[in-house]
Amino acid sequence: MALAPAAFLLASCGHVDLTSYAREEFPVCQADGGAWAGEPRAARYIRGSFEEFDRQFGAFLGDLEQAAERSASEPRAKWPTRFAPLHEEMKANIARLGRVLPRMNRPVDVPPLAGQFEDGAIWWPLGDHHTEYLGVALSQEFVDHQNLGEHLAIFLSSLERVEAQLLDLKYAEPDDAASDLPSPQELAAAVRSLREDWEDGARPGMMRVIYDRPDIPDDETLSARLQARVAAICAGYDTCSGGEGRDCTTGPGE
Repeated sequence: MALAPAAFLLASCGHVDLTSYAREEFPVCQADGGAWAGEPRAARYIRGSFEEFDRQFGAFLGDLEQAAERSASEPRAKWPTRFAPLHEEMKANIARLGRVLPRMNRPVDVPPLAGQFEDGAIWWPLGDHHTEYLGVALSQEFVDHQNLGEHLAIFLSSLERVEAQLLDLKYAEPDDAASDLPSPQELAAAVRSLREDWEDGARPGMMRVIYDRPDIPDDETLSARLQARVAAICAGYDTCSGGEGRDCTTGPGE
């Protein structure tokens, strides 16, 4: 599905500069107990980040499909030139997705988060930056939405697989054994799976969580849910750091 359903395209008015918002520094819990997460610009940051990733990733998948097809008739010596820029773009897309999901800026960050979605348990913030708190809060919403956590685990595993294949092709040498490299056909199949896992799996569920219905009650909006999640994390940190002996990275009762 190339376009979002009309009911989901009711993003709040106004625009937030994603980079500027991410660079802001303020105490996430001490000042207001996490109430900042309920501000409209926090929800706009999430929606804008999702839309940027969705747009760029869709174009990237098309480029990957074309590259896999064309490389099938090329000598192996040309593969690094073709696939090195695509591997760099894959890394850029992982970083873009990291504005929506927590602690994901590099390819090595993908497997741990896939495991958390598979287990249905998102680690609490490991730092003190507001964007990580938003990512954790949103990911908790994803886990609690039907079977979206499972879909995200599958999607991230597919993303990891294709990134690894691109890395191999990026450094392919003419004398490498064919068995040591993914074939263009194998890459094409992995990209088809990645597109399916995104467009038919993770993407629709993420949109249902991120975009508010026109008739949604005020206490069920994305802003309200983010604020409640962040406030709970802040309150939990106050408790677990106050001498009760719980691990502050796992969340209450875990």
